[in-house]
Amino acid sequence: MNVIEIARTGGPEVLERRERPIPKPGPGEVLIKAHAIGVAYFDMLIRTGRYPWMPPLPYVPGNEMTGHIVDGNGTGLNDGQPVYVANWDNGYKGGFYAEYLVAAAKAVRPLAAGADLDRAAALSNYVVATCLLDYAVRFPFETVAVHGGAGGMGLALIELARLAGAKAIGIAGGDEKCALVAARGAEAIDHTREDIIARVRELTGGRGADLICNHMAGDTLKHDLTMLAPFGLLVSYGALNGLPQGDLFRDMRAVVAQCPAVRCFTMHSFDHAAHLRDRATDKVLKLFAEKKIDPVLGPSFPLAEAQAAHRALEARGVMGKIILKP
Repeated sequence: MNVIEIARTGGPEVLERRERPIPKPGPGEVLIKAHAIGVAYFDMLIRTGRYPWMPPLPYVPGNEMTGHIVDGNGTGLNDGQPVYVANWDNGYKGGFYAEYLVAAAKAVRPLAAGADLDRAAALSNYVVATCLLDYAVRFPFETVAVHGGAGGMGLALIELARLAGAKAIGIAGGDEKCALVAARGAEAIDHTREDIIARVRELTGGRGADLICNHMAGDTLKHDLTMLAPFGLLVSYGALNGLPQGDLFRDMRAVVAQCPAVRCFTMHSFDHAAHLRDRATDKVLKLFAEKKIDPVLGPSFPLAEAQAAHRALEARGVMGKIILKP
């Protein structure tokens, strides 16, 4: 079978195609033939060596996959059954950028017959968003502002926040991305030509957003603090632009009348609370089965073109979820 492996960190060129024997499942494991493989920022951070939980190299990356069971191996999962599996449920072993995956049976989530397996490959974004909204926030919120509103995570946060009854504001760049944000029921702010702070204030009647979801970090945290509502919360779940260079506490004291709060979030917080992650996954799968969530797909690439998929992800021009197709 073909896999995509990284033996050293660096640019997309370090994603190299390799041939390996199709693996055989051991006790309590199953073999899955991949249908669609999600491409996530986790993968890019591992590829570039910036991930705090770096796996040993060489490593076959990937965080989520849908496919069909080809060897249930006596586990109760049936050959031909459509399934979804996430890397965190499988012990972060990787191996997802591949035509076949061996996974622990307890990590595998059956999907309904006829389920859209391409869209289901985007469900990890919704699991992250559910964990963030249900556990990292822990207070009722009426308005949420989301950076990267047209990306896979941004769209998941917007959709789930709206399902919870909140007003969503999606921050994106350009007319096409803002049109997608608006089509998903959120107010759109074009950061390339609008004053984000002024627009958030305007859209919230001068109050500010109760919750701001930020995966950019860098200087954006300082600006976000100024558009929080009283007792609002800023959740940082990534730092694509690096860490803030200023004094974050000083920036918080500058708007102390709003009683701002900042929380850093990672899915690794659930490594020691897997039952909460399982609960979030069950919730997302139920919403998907009931067609209450509708993941937006971006471009798809053949597995062999994983380098091109990563270039597209890094260019930040993609709307929705990028997937690889074996």
